[in-house]
Amino acid sequence: MRICVLLQGMLIFGMILQSNAQSSVISFLLHRIDSWQVRSDGFYYEGMFTSFRYYAAFPHRPKQDNNIFFTAITCYTLRQVRAELPDSLQPVADSILLRAQHAYAFYQKPQHPLTYNFWPVDPPEVFPNSFLLKPFRYINALSDDADDASMIWLAMHPPDSVMKAYHAYLTEYANTMHHQIRNTYKKYKHLPFYNTWFGEKMPVDVDFCVLCNVLTLLYSYHISFNRYDSASMKWLEDMLQERKYILDAAYISPHYARPPVLIYHAARLWHIAHPEWMKPYIKQLQMDAIRCLQHTNCAMDSIILYTSLMRLGTKPEVMMQIDANRVEEIEQQSCAIFFEAGFYAMLRNPFKRWFTPLSFIKYYFSSPAYVDALLLEYIMTYKFSGN
Repeated sequence: MRICVLLQGMLIFGMILQSNAQSSVISFLLHRIDSWQVRSDGFYYEGMFTSFRYYAAFPHRPKQDNNIFFTAITCYTLRQVRAELPDSLQPVADSILLRAQHAYAFYQKPQHPLTYNFWPVDPPEVFPNSFLLKPFRYINALSDDADDASMIWLAMHPPDSVMKAYHAYLTEYANTMHHQIRNTYKKYKHLPFYNTWFGEKMPVDVDFCVLCNVLTLLYSYHISFNRYDSASMKWLEDMLQERKYILDAAYISPHYARPPVLIYHAARLWHIAHPEWMKPYIKQLQMDAIRCLQHTNCAMDSIILYTSLMRLGTKPEVMMQIDANRVEEIEQQSCAIFFEAGFYAMLRNPFKRWFTPLSFIKYYFSSPAYVDALLLEYIMTYKFSGN
């Protein structure tokens, strides 16, 4: 009896120690994210997070890049975990989210109040800190895009009226509305899915992760779906059914390009909405996530795959342990790439297919604050998943 009591006491003591260690890492990560946030306007605007751009052909020479994308996705991730943070840490998360709202306006044109740009719009930027491309910023400025707009709205959580207006605006630029897509599989050229770009001069572009983000936003607001939503779901469902997120990831998602990142976006959409059309592919996504885990040496990829598996409803046999001493190492890994920009994404077929594998026309993007947010998300998902 005494031995049983002793073992039980040791077990409880061990659980307390583990819980305290976990809480310490959560606090460490949140305060580290807070430390990355810019406090005054300059190259970055107040409230933004630093991020870096790497030319794929020479990835060891990063340049700072003042895109708004990583600020948006970092804040959305924080908003998702905020309610589960300890009471003492919730004000820290709230202050981060509040400061970020100052920066968003610099990426929005007054004449387009429903959308946002990847880079600042006044004056327009194209590949900031690039001496060769700077003279072309006015003639080559990007259109606003559905990915940045959707993620900023998710980060800000505006009223329903804004979302209804944004939903209507999305349909105005769907495939076939102004132009027909020329760089996806031929059988989808007439399908009116949502376009990545809000611009009549931009070619139509479809991206697996962008559509996941758009639908995550619309599902979050319980929007009444139309034919453009249904078309977007149809395209995504076919990509899942045919496992294109594994077999042809860079082609169906030129702005994200890697299977672990595509699986992460699909799992997040499932976690938010549990749409019926995704149900037949959940087991398949689980198995593919496990296969990716078995073949990666990248800590960030492992983290998002573990998070994806938990969101897909499975318990990984082995989990990655995170402590404060490992965080900086994970942030600095060269593989911690979540997003990329490739000129090939704009090309029509067959040129897009030919140029997709080439590194000299693509850039990688990363942000240490977002890596920290992914680590925090992973720990919080594990803590509250019942695993």
